[in-house]
Amino acid sequence: MRLLLIRHGETVDNVAGIYAGITDSALTNHGVLQANRLGSHLADSGVRVSHLFSSDLQRAFITAEAVREAQLQSPAETTTLQLLREQDFGSLEGKKFFERPREGNKTGKDAHLEARRNEPGFVEVESIESMRTRVETFIDAHLVQLMHEIEEDTSVAVVAHGIILGHLWRAILKRFHPFVTVGPDVVQSKAPGFSLEYLSGWSNTGYLDLEVKRRAASSHETSKPGVNAGTSAEMASTAQISTAPDPILPNGMEPSGSMPRGPFASSPLLPHKPATIVQPALDASLAPSPPRSIEELQLVVKAVNSKEHLKHLRKTRGGIGSLKHDSNQKTVDSFFKKRQLEPKSENDGRAQIWYVGLNFFRAFPLADDDTTNSQDL
Repeated sequence: MRLLLIRHGETVDNVAGIYAGITDSALTNHGVLQANRLGSHLADSGVRVSHLFSSDLQRAFITAEAVREAQLQSPAETTTLQLLREQDFGSLEGKKFFERPREGNKTGKDAHLEARRNEPGFVEVESIESMRTRVETFIDAHLVQLMHEIEEDTSVAVVAHGIILGHLWRAILKRFHPFVTVGPDVVQSKAPGFSLEYLSGWSNTGYLDLEVKRRAASSHETSKPGVNAGTSAEMASTAQISTAPDPILPNGMEPSGSMPRGPFASSPLLPHKPATIVQPALDASLAPSPPRSIEELQLVVKAVNSKEHLKHLRKTRGGIGSLKHDSNQKTVDSFFKKRQLEPKSENDGRAQIWYVGLNFFRAFPLADDDTTNSQDL
């Protein structure tokens, strides 16, 4: 079984630099293009998605739907879950990233929280433990059974957000340890300080490509990385997988070597409008205890933050690419399709010119900068 952990497309709040965890931020025009590129790429690559899960926030759901609709045989539906929502930033929701104070070692985020913690109505940022509970619940309720039942040539896709995907990945990694290997493409691209626990962040529509398969050895035998599956280097990254709670770091980011620092290096989702749904506290009964077994299975990391589908994709000029996407807008394609459906006249030359014009737009889109490097939320 192939397991894809996918981050949503670019949002208006990514562009604006605002904290938006549970805020239902809308995709930009560019974000929709990213999602459509992802769906087409997976379908054209022969990826057959049988099950699709997403956060119930629109930025993730619309991205997931682009994947589903591009499939030759689409899954019946995308399963949306609050469990897969981004970290709740509490009183930071909807606020701009804060600059680091000139004095002291505190981040701008921490300084802001400390200064306003005693104010009426203050809401704390969702804890690391709460997110860990959510992802463990998701794994037990939805993934473990599929890992044992899904055919080898079939895929399961999970579309969510940067921070929660990081926690989901570490929870999966700990379940499979030490039966984890890394594919040759990942080994060759590893940078100094590379850690399987704390991968570089997800770009918009970037995805972690995993393969779940049965182990050749029996379940009680100790696994060692094989030359064909990867190299011994990857096991050094997983041999000391921590069982301690994930550290709480500035801006909800991960430890050094994982996600970029600075208020704009990562993009905590920015709010398009205040969230109208308050994330309920998780019932204690939802906590996975004990974790369901994944005996006789091993995990292969095939690609980290894969962005092949984004090659040569650039933003439309004039800020249009960064605007909120309007699904009612007519596209250039739809305009030309309408022209092609009109009855041909004796002078058919005009229709041919319109058709050539369409192909020109497709081949040479108006472009600006490539903004596929937002790393958060």
